Amino acid sequence: MLKRVKKYAMAGKKGTFYWKSLIWFLFTTSIPGLIIGGCIYWFAVGSIEKDVSELHQKQIAERAQNIDDQFSSVELDISHWAFNPRFGSNLREFNFVYYFKETWDVTKTLFMLQGSHPLIQEVQLFIDRDKPVLFKPEYYELKDDTLVSGFERLIEEGRNIYWTNWLPASASAPPSVDAPIVLTHKIPGDSTAPFGVIVVSLKRDKVMNLLKTMTPYNEGLTLLLDKEGRVIVSDDSVEKPISGAIKSEVMQRNEPAGTFLFASDGVTYSVSYGTMKRISSDWIYISAAPMTSITSPVVAVSNMIITISASGVLLALLLSWLASWRVYSPVERLMKRLSGDKTGPFHPQAVDEFQFLERQWNHLTNESLSLRNRLEEQRSHVRAGFLLQLLQGHLNSYSEQDLKERVKLYGWNVDNHLFHIVHIQLTGYDVLTERFAHGDESLVTFAASNIIEELSAERFEQFSVVNFHDLTVGLLVMSPSGISVSERLHALGEEITKAVNRIIKMQVTITISGKIGSIRHVPDMFIEVERATGYRKFVNQNQLIDMENLSTDSGNEEIGYPFALERDVIHAMRNGKREEAERLITLFLEESRSGRGTEIHVQQSMLQLLGSIQHAILQSGTSTRQLFHGENMFAQLSQIREPDKMLHWMKEKVIVPFIEERDAKANSQMKRMVENTVDYIHAHYAEDISLDGCADLVGTNPYTLSKLFKQVTGVNFIDYVTELRLAQAKKLLCETDRKINDIAVEVGYQQRYFNRIFKKHVGVTPGQYREQAEA
Repeated sequence: MLKRVKKYAMAGKKGTFYWKSLIWFLFTTSIPGLIIGGCIYWFAVGSIEKDVSELHQKQIAERAQNIDDQFSSVELDISHWAFNPRFGSNLREFNFVYYFKETWDVTKTLFMLQGSHPLIQEVQLFIDRDKPVLFKPEYYELKDDTLVSGFERLIEEGRNIYWTNWLPASASAPPSVDAPIVLTHKIPGDSTAPFGVIVVSLKRDKVMNLLKTMTPYNEGLTLLLDKEGRVIVSDDSVEKPISGAIKSEVMQRNEPAGTFLFASDGVTYSVSYGTMKRISSDWIYISAAPMTSITSPVVAVSNMIITISASGVLLALLLSWLASWRVYSPVERLMKRLSGDKTGPFHPQAVDEFQFLERQWNHLTNESLSLRNRLEEQRSHVRAGFLLQLLQGHLNSYSEQDLKERVKLYGWNVDNHLFHIVHIQLTGYDVLTERFAHGDESLVTFAASNIIEELSAERFEQFSVVNFHDLTVGLLVMSPSGISVSERLHALGEEITKAVNRIIKMQVTITISGKIGSIRHVPDMFIEVERATGYRKFVNQNQLIDMENLSTDSGNEEIGYPFALERDVIHAMRNGKREEAERLITLFLEESRSGRGTEIHVQQSMLQLLGSIQHAILQSGTSTRQLFHGENMFAQLSQIREPDKMLHWMKEKVIVPFIEERDAKANSQMKRMVENTVDYIHAHYAEDISLDGCADLVGTNPYTLSKLFKQVTGVNFIDYVTELRLAQAKKLLCETDRKINDIAVEVGYQQRYFNRIFKKHVGVTPGQYREQAEA
């Protein structure tokens, strides 16, 4: 084997590992693809055909139920109108010519019934009397004896409501090709001696379209039969012999519903049938669809599966070769790099590729360990970590001597040396939204620390830069005792400021500490430097603070607090004026900065304003914990060191949530106020009700209540009261025999005004309305 590998290598061919990996790739990718393709085709197709067939049967049953619901809806509508008092016993002797308004009401009712369902084509009302009357749906005096006899025949049928395929027609009318679908209901609906009938004929084409939904294919058969097997509606898209054969097969079966296969002329049909329970008889529906129409999607999917499986196998072969080549390519490049001395013991022609790589790796690892041991002796790279721990106070337990020993170990000479701390803070980050994205603070600080390190190396021999990754950088400078470096530190600060302004486009606040004679005092001085940074002017401009020249009473100077603006801000928030509140917040911050304007004083003013706002929020009945989701707002505000960011935080985190919560409560109170007014109107409509009185009742003014009432109810206050009173008056006029004057008083009107307003809104006087109701 080794000789063969050597031969291939000498000939420029691949090694043993390449051919083994290629064979395994071909085997592992091709065989599973063939197995999966075969299993999908032979086992899944039959299951899909069965599932599709069952789904088809379920769809037929659901659509049959939908058709049954449509017919039931028509029956329910006709029964509802047949029992309507308008079609009562008074129609038998009613003078339709004299009382034309009531005649028109009957016509409108029939029009409403005719349009109540999309299946209804025409509605007729026949009244059997001395002079028979027919509404079609307009009023006619029926003089055709043939038509009269036909309608009388419908009245003489045994049931009050029933289906029929016969409709009265004139003797001169041409015979109809298709039998109509008619639903009849005798009137009065609750009478044992009916004298009339409502005749509803359905749209045959609509019924046919409805039935076709049970066979949603271009081929198929749909039938609707009565219980004797007579065809009510049929689909003419198939030949009659097939229709008759399927109908005969269904009628011979004893089950009320079922499914079976029917073969005719080499075509197999899936036949589904069932029963629809109608009022006077049972109907039978039949749906037959060719199996080829049902299973054609399955056949297409099966062929697609075979094609995809075959294509997958070919693609797997191609990808196997490509993957083997791509996997071996880095191995080949690595071997070329590691081959080195072709005559040495590690030559790749002598062993398998990975055996060769393993030996070379072990050789390089030994060399790496040797170099690492030598590098361990040079530990200057850990000086920055030590300094960070020192500044943060983590080394307070060390003695001065221990700290000096560690510093010397890192390559620093601290004997007879003084220490100086320079704190550099970058400002104006939030203004540069186009230059920097959110979360780039660490990247910006890294760039600034590199600039500071380069500039410091030009002026000092011993120094160290600490990157705090939050737009602040620390610089520790060590200088020999007796040599003043104050001027050099100031010059360095100016160079850092110019470089950061030019390159990063940000402003710089530099704080320079005094002299430090002991390493153990460095952490304490660093804390003082950070505190001194708070005395910077709270503006985006370059500033340099020298702690040796900083006034000792800088923090004791009293500054003015804008109490008037605080009051205006809280007032605007309570009134829901968001823009006004934001404008006043901006003025508040500007006035706070215009005084002493240091970071400490501005933060104290903003924190005091936040406390006042939270107090106002609590007074309004709103929970600050719920409004701010339990967040510590004071802690968040105290961490912000940029004026623009502080202003944005106050607007988005404090003002907006409170005003949105206030508006939500106001909408709820407005609705409750109108609901209380409506309840009062319903309870005291018979009394003297006024808008002013209701406004006093709910605690608002008439104008506001009128506007809210119209907004919530959709009608004016006066119109609502009037409609309620007139509705109660109509009820009393129809159901009682009280005097009109008493009824007027009972609903809150004087008689004269009651008659006038009743006629204005109803169209007739109260007396006329009572007469019409009694008629």
